[in-house]
Amino acid sequence: MRNEVLRPTPTYDAFISYNSADLDVVQGLAQRLHERGFQVFLDRWHLVPGETWQEALIEALDSTPCCLVMCGPHGFGPWQSEEVHAAVERRVRGKTMRVVPVLLPGSADSAWRSVPFLGRFAACDYRQISDPNRARAFEGIVAGIRGEAPGPPAPAAVPKEQAQAPFRSRFNMMAGTWRRTSVVEAARAAVAAGGSPLVLYGLPGIGKTSALCDVADELRSDRTVLALPVGGTAAAEPRFLVDEVNTWLAATFGKGLAAEDLHGHEWPDGLALLLRQVADERLLVLLDALDPGPFADTVLRVFAAFPETLVLATARGHLGLGQEAGQVAVPPMSRGESVEFIAHLVKSMNLPVDPEDIAGRLPDHVLSHPLALRTFLTHTRFVPTSLLVGPGLPADVLSARTLVATVIDQLPTAHRAALAHAVVLGQVPLADLLRTGVALPPGFTPALQDLAGRCLVSHAGGGIEVPGLVAEALDIVDPSARRAALSDVTAQFRQAVGEADDTALASMARALPPVALMLVSAGHWRELRETVPPDFLDRLNAGGFWKEYVLLARALIGAADHLREEAAGVRLRIRVSRKMGQLGDTRTAWDLVREAEAVTSTLDSRSLNGDLAGLRAFLAYLQGDDKSTLRELKSCVELRTHDGDAGGLVIAHKLEGNVHLRRGKYKNAAAAYGAALAAGGGEADPRHRMDAETSLAICEFHQGNREGSVLRLERLVGEMRALPVHSDLPRALHALALAYESQGFAARALEVARQAALAQPNDPAVRAAVDRLVWRLVNLGAGPRPRAGRADS
Repeated sequence: MRNEVLRPTPTYDAFISYNSADLDVVQGLAQRLHERGFQVFLDRWHLVPGETWQEALIEALDSTPCCLVMCGPHGFGPWQSEEVHAAVERRVRGKTMRVVPVLLPGSADSAWRSVPFLGRFAACDYRQISDPNRARAFEGIVAGIRGEAPGPPAPAAVPKEQAQAPFRSRFNMMAGTWRRTSVVEAARAAVAAGGSPLVLYGLPGIGKTSALCDVADELRSDRTVLALPVGGTAAAEPRFLVDEVNTWLAATFGKGLAAEDLHGHEWPDGLALLLRQVADERLLVLLDALDPGPFADTVLRVFAAFPETLVLATARGHLGLGQEAGQVAVPPMSRGESVEFIAHLVKSMNLPVDPEDIAGRLPDHVLSHPLALRTFLTHTRFVPTSLLVGPGLPADVLSARTLVATVIDQLPTAHRAALAHAVVLGQVPLADLLRTGVALPPGFTPALQDLAGRCLVSHAGGGIEVPGLVAEALDIVDPSARRAALSDVTAQFRQAVGEADDTALASMARALPPVALMLVSAGHWRELRETVPPDFLDRLNAGGFWKEYVLLARALIGAADHLREEAAGVRLRIRVSRKMGQLGDTRTAWDLVREAEAVTSTLDSRSLNGDLAGLRAFLAYLQGDDKSTLRELKSCVELRTHDGDAGGLVIAHKLEGNVHLRRGKYKNAAAAYGAALAAGGGEADPRHRMDAETSLAICEFHQGNREGSVLRLERLVGEMRALPVHSDLPRALHALALAYESQGFAARALEVARQAALAQPNDPAVRAAVDRLVWRLVNLGAGPRPRAGRADS
């Protein structure tokens, strides 16, 4: 007794409560804590033989600020349950005791929830048997003892190419955010079971992308990461996706393909062709924001065809794929997850609120939604919690959408207008927007900063992103705000499109498609038609912005159909079909032909039927079917002659000449090109006239009239530079260089060939022919001219 009185009461950093059946793993953990410098109470280490152990345990528990509750596969022992009850009671009574459940190897996900009230506390998962996961879990226990948040994990050593792949920023996600363990574990288990591709699906704002990044963190160690947002323009025109993959391959592996190697394929085949360049590489492909439908199905099937590639994706709903694919639902958060999430946000945002108090006040349907919680907690910066969750506020007001609407309703009018503009301008890079001359509303920048502070908007890829829930809430608060913003932005784009010079064309090409898609989704068909005039489509086409050209033309087809403008719809389908044929997607091109034919069957228009005959001839020509080409051209010429369509006759005769030129029948080709020039007269489009005359000069060259060919080409080159008509200049220069070479003027031929290369030919065949000619002239000099082949003619 004397010894008990004199012995000082020890103070420990943590009390370890455990089931004796789990002693081995518990003792190993205690040893690690001891080596870390913590004084931990473990009964096997500190109980004095011969003394009453129950009183010693209570005394030790009273002298520590933290109780580590070990939850093992054998459940809770009888005395351990008493220890836990005592610790929880001290926590409830004085809030000085920290209770930290620790899941041991072999325990179930809900092991600590079987004890009343213990489930309120965030647990540390120590079940992982391999580093770095166990090391990360151990640091979580250390943080629990200290009463601190663990913070983001230390960066793992990754290959250089991995360190240069910030996939989180591609998806507008921050590193070190709260980790939703249940979803990550379910996804990891699905991948282990062979679930590739794996799709995480759920409601907007539920945390799918965050979970995708967390799963990727665990699987990326020996893989190269390709992160692709696949909504918006990529879904509307898949060649955006193909282009992005090609750019990434070139930057990461130096294995990108030339544009001409892709244009001859439909987009799924082009994507597969790109992936075959790295078929032996271990890739981790992350696809964010898939929309259920054929596009998602095709994209996943193409990526999944490569066995070394692991594919993870997110989608707004179950894809219902007809292939082997793992799909993991991302459900609303459980109450335990919500408490952990609130604690994380309170600490990271430095909010003056108690997480447990907030969790006790909010209804379950608010606690279950990450976006609702984040928005609510941000709002506590400005409004006391007691007012936000007071008894006078109905529970349904705090649903996810209505909660965001409440925040929006308290914004100044100018801020709501800025939010509406942010919704309309979503995914439009602000730098491109400013270059187009479209002005943002007054006070937009400071308003945007306040909106970002309230978690209503975020910055992504140089632009602004507004969650769908926020956009819906804005419509509840102010139904006219989005319409007014869209009308303002559209009016400015309409003016900017008309005034855009060549320097602003690239920015306009990037900025206009998202706004056009917004007009489509709103059903503003007349505004769309007025904003994208035909001459702007022509400029995009001539400038090489073919994906944007196709996307906008497709949108205009929808406008024509909804406005019942059948003739306009046919003409647009003809335009898009021709471009798709040029890009190598003949299947889509013929589908559009059939759509146009179905409409023209009800129209009495020789002009449209002539256009369709010319289009069929062009597609047959691309497929090498000269017989069908000439047959369709005969019908086309008859219809255009009857209508007196000089421009159409020029194009038809040009194509006829191209057929003969390809077959080496120079006399027939020259006659066709001559007919094209005669049909156009002085009113022909300068580009078509000069193209036909260039081809005629090539025929003259092959027929022996080399001096006449040179004179004609020299004149044409001068005219093209004067107008300017730069798209056909490289071909004319190439033909002129060949003519000079044949006359023995090697130096002059080389100079002109180099001019052709500097003119940057759009046609891949012309570009290749020019490159070969320059190489031959530089390396072989003025030798005898090789026999002309198809590429050099």
